[in-house]
Order: sequence, then structure tokens, then C-alpha cells
Amino acid sequence: MTRVLQKLGIGAASVCLGAIVACQPTTEPTEQPTPTQDTVTESTEIPEQTAPPPAAEDTTAQATSPEPSVAPEARPVPPLPAECNNPQTQLAMNTCAQAEYDQADVTLNNAYQSVKAAVGPQKADQLIVAEQAWLTFRDDYCDFVQSQYAGGSIQPTVYYGCLTQLTNDRTAELEQTKAASMNYEAADQELNAVYQDLQTYLNPTEQEQLTTAQLAWIDYRDAHCAFESSDTNACLAQVTEAQVQQLRQQLDTRSM
Repeated sequence: MTRVLQKLGIGAASVCLGAIVACQPTTEPTEQPTPTQDTVTESTEIPEQTAPPPAAEDTTAQATSPEPSVAPEARPVPPLPAECNNPQTQLAMNTCAQAEYDQADVTLNNAYQSVKAAVGPQKADQLIVAEQAWLTFRDDYCDFVQSQYAGGSIQPTVYYGCLTQLTNDRTAELEQTKAASMNYEAADQELNAVYQDLQTYLNPTEQEQLTTAQLAWIDYRDAHCAFESSDTNACLAQVTEAQVQQLRQQLDTRSM
């Protein structure tokens, strides 16, 4: 398997993962599967805690609205269990990690519904495509992250921690509350460098998982920045920088 993420260009150029797939455009959204449900609930279904914990099923993406609508009333963020003030056991830590994800998920759903209600039908369709692409990336990436601890008692904490981080990043991207500290060209170069370095610490199965997650991230990046079309380069920079931070965290963990 190709072990490097090759950068063939910036802006309107393409990014490839070696010879695994054809280049993906940075300025056009990749084609996504049509939603299979007519309506979807606003909240995320949280998986049962088993070992290993299954990927969470998120349901933020809803069926296309024919016209802008009024956002549903924001759901209250659930409080953390009292034991999360000072968890003493791994089981408690796992429970609290899931509870923190519950909070992040409600916050994301509220942001998603608010943004979706504020745009017209065409933009709502683009938002749905972007959200579906993000769900695929989220699940693929967190499967990769938790694989390092497969079968261990800490695995649920790692898994839900990953879900929480990605969910918070997605909320910031929807609310446009976090600007990139570097331009897209610099962020893209940094991403490729970190990706290459991380691959050297992975076994073949983990390399394949990371490649799958990164391809899903490219789909999400393109779909999200097609929706945020007012400043594509700024969007690309922000989303890419967030992924750099995620991969760098994995590099720091796995190189210890």
C-alpha cells in the first residue's frame, strides 16, 4: 500500500493518496450517495458500550427541505453525571467520555439545524451532502484512532474522545468560529508531511485504516467548502488545519 500522501497541487489542483484513487478536486464537491431515509431524527444515536465499542450512528443529516424553514427549538445540552467530577475507575472514565460526546453531539445538532434553516433549498442540499461526508469521515477516522487500543479497557474512552474532538471541530466549522492560522498552501503541505510521518509508525492494517479515513476526509473537505463557497481558500485552510491537528495528535501518541 502506498504509504505517502502526495500533494500534487494547491487551490484548484488535486490531492491524491498515491495510486489508490484518482485525484479529488478541491473546488468541486465529490458526489455523495443519496440519503436513504425520508426523514431523520435530529439527535445522534449513541452506541452501546461494548468491547470494542461500535461506531456511533449520527443522524444530523435530514431530508432535503423544499424551502428555508424555521430551525427547531434548540435541545438542551445534557449535564454530565455527578461521577464525572472525579471519575475513579476506568468504567467511570468510559461513561464520562460518552457523556461528553453526548454534550458535543447535541451542540452540533443545534448548530446544524440552525444553519440548515437559514439557507435556501440548494444550499440545504449541499449542507446535507457535506454532513453525510463528515459522518463517514468521523466513523472511519475514529475506528482508526481506537484500533491502537483494541480489546483494552481504555478503548471506549479513546473512541468517544475522538468522536467528541471531531464533533467539536465540525460545530466550529458550521458556526465559523475558528479561523485558520495559516493559508491553505501551508496547511496542505503540513498535512501531507504529518500524514507521511504517521504512516511510518503504523502496521499495514492501520495504514489501510488511515488511508480510508483520509480519503473520506477529502470528500468531506470538498463538500463542506462547496457549501461554504463565499471564501473557498479560507474554508480549505481552516478544515485542513483542523485535520493537521488531529493527525499530529496521533503522531505524538504513536511515536512515543
